[in-house]
Amino acid sequence: MPNSLIAKRYAKALFGLALEMNVVEETKADMELIMSVCLSNKDFSQLLKSPVIRSEKKNSVIRAIFKDKIGELSMRYLNIITRKKREIFVNQIAEEFIFAYKKFKNIFTIYFASATAISDEIRKKVITLLEGQTKGTVELIEEVKEELVGGFVMHYDDYKYDASIAYQLKKLKKGSAEINLFKREY
Repeated sequence: MPNSLIAKRYAKALFGLALEMNVVEETKADMELIMSVCLSNKDFSQLLKSPVIRSEKKNSVIRAIFKDKIGELSMRYLNIITRKKREIFVNQIAEEFIFAYKKFKNIFTIYFASATAISDEIRKKVITLLEGQTKGTVELIEEVKEELVGGFVMHYDDYKYDASIAYQLKKLKKGSAEINLFKREY
């Protein structure tokens, strides 16, 4: 079973349980904390991935780190994941939970890369336009990529819109490579 499928299933189960118990917001905050700990602490990530360390030891470390910081549901869920020897997927499960939360709340995460930083006025226009298109709330994640030369690249899920000068130059170069200047055509 692929890793992402395992993470999706566990996250879906946790989200359903959190929804049923009416603790979705609290559980989302817990998953964000778990993700930040996994990303910022390499030793913790290595501990979760280690096949040598027993599940009981991993569970006690998880309890020590997250005691009084996360809710009871999240702590119990981490305990179950550790018991089932799925602790290697904790970070992915947290990511999938947040993805499910955003889908439930109709929040769209859109990545916007441009050659230079955009102004507040343009940012507001882009968000307004995208909220009108998606009929939901837009979370815009901006990135400056000088290699774009100009324009922007925007992507969400499987959709990508590339309006950069670098892409236009690439298309032009590809189109000119197909033209054979030495071939006579009458």
